Amino acid sequence: MSMIRKEPDIVIKKINERIDDLEKLISLYEQKQDVYDSFNAWRNDVRRTLSENFSKPLISKDFLIETKVVPNKFSRADTISKVGEALQKSRDILSKLKSDVESGKYLPEKSAEDHIDKTIAVTIIRKILKNFHKHIEAMYQNKVHGNGTIKKEDLDKIKIGNEYDVQRILYSLIKPIFPDARFEVVDDAGYASVRYDIILDEYGIVIEIKCTRENMTERKLTEELGADSFHYKADHLFLFIFDKVKLIKNPDAFEKSFRREKQGFDKELETIIIREITF
Repeated sequence: MSMIRKEPDIVIKKINERIDDLEKLISLYEQKQDVYDSFNAWRNDVRRTLSENFSKPLISKDFLIETKVVPNKFSRADTISKVGEALQKSRDILSKLKSDVESGKYLPEKSAEDHIDKTIAVTIIRKILKNFHKHIEAMYQNKVHGNGTIKKEDLDKIKIGNEYDVQRILYSLIKPIFPDARFEVVDDAGYASVRYDIILDEYGIVIEIKCTRENMTERKLTEELGADSFHYKADHLFLFIFDKVKLIKNPDAFEKSFRREKQGFDKELETIIIREITF
């Protein structure tokens, strides 16, 4: 993952300078002026800024690819339209990059010992999901020590009622291992917004959580998961189902039907069902 080479406030200042230059171009474009050449010169300035301030070239390369305008020699109007789209996309990319720097996403790693590669990260998440019920048993259902101040009758009051409860507990298990994990993240899927329950940006891992309920049908659950599987942008998507009401007739077959390899799909898709909890 790329890291910033300088202090965050310096990097943010440089990005703001490029954004200010961009806003001037957008203003000229809205005045019907031809900014094609000026835009390409500005893109080169951005490339230089990103290369100087980030440790790896991927960010600047991706920016150039995402904002490239191929002129249509047969239609000036089409070229102008493409420039307008590229101007807006450039604004979105730099605004997002600035926000990520402000959040600390690109801060240098504290220690190589803290690094977890993607394969291990996926394995850890899988273990947490598959053993979710063991946490419930150990934390809420097992006997408490007589000298402790946490009482069993207090723990018995905590019940999982819906997927938001599952999300909260699951997030609390993931966060200590992956401090950059985020929950309830809204993203633009191109035509509409989507909400990720839990996302680990560094690894491209998304966890979608479902909790079955009495008024839900297995068909409805299948439709929701199908839509999520298609629309969510991730390298590895976990569908985590807390089958509270034992809705799924054949869990093994259900998990298999929602499993895909990235070679034949645009993402790794893995489904894990937990149902052996009385909680």
